[in-house]
Amino acid sequence: MVSCLYNAVKSNTQREELYATVTTLRDKALKSPAKFINNLDYKKYLIIRRSEKQGGGYTVNIRKDVIEEKLRHTGWLVLISNCIDNALKSLQIYRDKDVVEKCFSRLKNSMDFKRLRVHGDEVMQNKLFVGFIGSVIMALLNRVMENKNLYKKYTIQELLKLIAKQRVQDINGQQIIYPLTKTQEQIYAAFGMKTKNGMLL
Repeated sequence: MVSCLYNAVKSNTQREELYATVTTLRDKALKSPAKFINNLDYKKYLIIRRSEKQGGGYTVNIRKDVIEEKLRHTGWLVLISNCIDNALKSLQIYRDKDVVEKCFSRLKNSMDFKRLRVHGDEVMQNKLFVGFIGSVIMALLNRVMENKNLYKKYTIQELLKLIAKQRVQDINGQQIIYPLTKTQEQIYAAFGMKTKNGMLL
């Protein structure tokens, strides 16, 4: 069975992102067309040509046919199954599988679990357990970042690096926590952690 599903929100989001990208490329090309005339990223969406009729010596036009072709299938999802005859059920199974695949992707790419490099069964199980806990934490980070639109500003790695800069120093047996930066305060607030006067509560 073939199931066709349409996501209007995703379609509009991808459309806006593409338009924003093309607009940014066009604006840069208009400022210095000679610099980008042979740039592959610009040639993909723009036609930059020399022209004696123009004051700047160049014309910059958007390749509308390329934009239309790229947006042709935006928002559509086609699922093919030999045994599932319900579109919504097949979509749910697809999304469940996608969650598992993303989990393995995080283990391999974000947590360096491409090779276990262990010589014993017990060590392997311990490392896998640590990886499982790490993947749960990464999943929670991902959910909060999506809900709070943090991906517009940072990747997960960038966010973790910003938090890792928080310093704690031991002086005469007493821990002194350095004040938070404004960016760190905003990140902690997004995760529901309270701060006051640049300090965690």
